[in-house]
Amino acid sequence: MARLRRKDLKRDRFVEEVTHQVEYVSGHRKQFIAAGTAIVVALVGGIGYWTYSRGRAINSSAALQEAINLFHGVVSLEESPGLETFTTEAERIDEVTRALDAIMLDYSGTASAAGASYYSGLLDREEGNLPEAQSHFEQAVRGNGTEYPALARLALGALLLEGGDAEAAREQFRAVVENPTRIVSRDRASIEYARTFIESDPQQARDLLSEIQSENGPASSIAAALLETLPEGG
Repeated sequence: MARLRRKDLKRDRFVEEVTHQVEYVSGHRKQFIAAGTAIVVALVGGIGYWTYSRGRAINSSAALQEAINLFHGVVSLEESPGLETFTTEAERIDEVTRALDAIMLDYSGTASAAGASYYSGLLDREEGNLPEAQSHFEQAVRGNGTEYPALARLALGALLLEGGDAEAAREQFRAVVENPTRIVSRDRASIEYARTFIESDPQQARDLLSEIQSENGPASSIAAALLETLPEGG
């Protein structure tokens, strides 16, 4: 129905239109009630989902922080203020693994799950389980969020470079150079990217490191130190 404009209508026309609207609503009462109910249900459902998602994010973050505290715990028979303590290294590994596995299972698809995958990779690498470490890092790279996938790319790239696959490592570092985050800066990723050329193409490494050094950023001193390790004219 066309929108009514009072200034263009006489009073009798206005009364006629309003009466018609009231009659229409009365005649379609059930439809209007059903439509109103549907809107309320949609709103409540949306609010409920938002509340659930927010609560899940908070809980998963808390669980990840607890797992990280365990990861950074120490093996000691004495209490260490501010640190989790374990009587044996095996106990530490068992507790950390259990906590991280629970996060990946209970909070799958969250940024915290990506964080749990990343720390699982660090734990695997610490134990010398390199294939498992690579698998966990790759899982974290595919995860949600920005920071942990970026950190996982750095860790995965380092693992690949250590294994002799400089090209694959380069891809991981390049991805972070092109998409830096608040924690993983472009300079930091650029340093790692330059490292992949040190053995295969020293001149390329020199050019990249010189560029980083000239920017006088946080990574300048690291670039300068790496430049000193390169052979003259290499």
